[in-house]
Amino acid sequence: MKLHDAIAAGIAHLAQNRLRAGLSILGIFIGIASVLCMMAIGDGAKKIISDGIETLGGIDQVQFRNNYGYYRRGRWHRITERLKLEDALAIEAEVPNIRFILSKNESYRILITNRDGRQARSILEGVTADYAIGMHWNVQEGRFISESDVTQALQVCVLGNNVATELFGATSPIGKEVKIKYRYWYASIRARVVGVMAVKGTAVSSTWTLDNVVCVPLTTHQQRISGYDYVERITIFTEKDADKSAIIAAARAVIRRKHRNRDDFVRHWVPTGSIQRLEHIQRVIKIALGSIAGFSLFVSGIGIMNICLVSVAEKTREIGLRKSVGAKRIHIFYQFLTEALCLCFCGGVLGVAGGWIAAHGMARLAVRIVPIVPEWPVVLSWQWILIAIVFSLFMGVSFGVYPAMRAARLSPIDALRTEN
Repeated sequence: MKLHDAIAAGIAHLAQNRLRAGLSILGIFIGIASVLCMMAIGDGAKKIISDGIETLGGIDQVQFRNNYGYYRRGRWHRITERLKLEDALAIEAEVPNIRFILSKNESYRILITNRDGRQARSILEGVTADYAIGMHWNVQEGRFISESDVTQALQVCVLGNNVATELFGATSPIGKEVKIKYRYWYASIRARVVGVMAVKGTAVSSTWTLDNVVCVPLTTHQQRISGYDYVERITIFTEKDADKSAIIAAARAVIRRKHRNRDDFVRHWVPTGSIQRLEHIQRVIKIALGSIAGFSLFVSGIGIMNICLVSVAEKTREIGLRKSVGAKRIHIFYQFLTEALCLCFCGGVLGVAGGWIAAHGMARLAVRIVPIVPEWPVVLSWQWILIAIVFSLFMGVSFGVYPAMRAARLSPIDALRTEN
């Protein structure tokens, strides 16, 4: 009896007992599918956050914002100190490993009106000339705000894609005027449209789509619209792999020097912290799911071992007959080991397919339950698929060796005497 004949005999025996084989691989299927499903959903969540950070300028940044006050002993203590545009310029000049700095003021639900009376509610952002570069945002038509616009506080604006469509439809808004109403008690100011931004989409951290943004020069926002002389947010774009802790410390030192040795009025945010927290949560979930799946696979492995032992008992006379006509121990061993390997391999392959299908189902459900993104990506790497298949084969070897060895060690005389 040749080796490939022994392997074929093991596979044929499984085909003859399909129900029993199917029940045997069910546990492995559930364990593999559940783990891969959660891995795909978890990696999809990580991709959502990474894409959201990329939408807001990428991971190589540090943001400084004003801290307007704090609670102490049940009372609110207001802080009057604020960040200024001069702080951003000083940080850019003195702190190393900085590509550029963006200063920004932001206001929500601002009324924008064109000459025909069409209106749109938008986010109004007072920005500097490098804003489009830092946000990785392309101009679809016209131009973005220039340095001279900021220096001279010109009344110009750049419309987000949705705002341009709401106000002007399919016609080009370049060169036309819009009215910006900051607050209902403020007078409207006129601004000439110099550009329209390309479609950007929604950031995870915002309920507003970024295509509803209207950008004006920061100085125009301060002097002509809001009347505030401070800057709400300073974003530092660092060199790749720069030490952000050192940059934060150096930037705070500059702020302290310019604000009478105070820096308690600013707080900073680093996007890597969000990814690190997500990775920590993922590790906890992976450990929990791995434990559950490991127990499930262990129970399934015992079931497969039991099925293989039953198969050995059913084929005892066949084993004796084959040994009596010249079959070697290794041939019998591989015949029964093949059964265990086939069971586990089929469970692993079906588990990969089931995990992929389940992940897509959960992704659709997640979008309906938590509508923060229009689509939840399913990310299942080839690494996890390969690990699942290899682990399934390892399970087959681990729980199939003993029944195969037991079959291989049977004496031909004792096997032939056995009545099945």
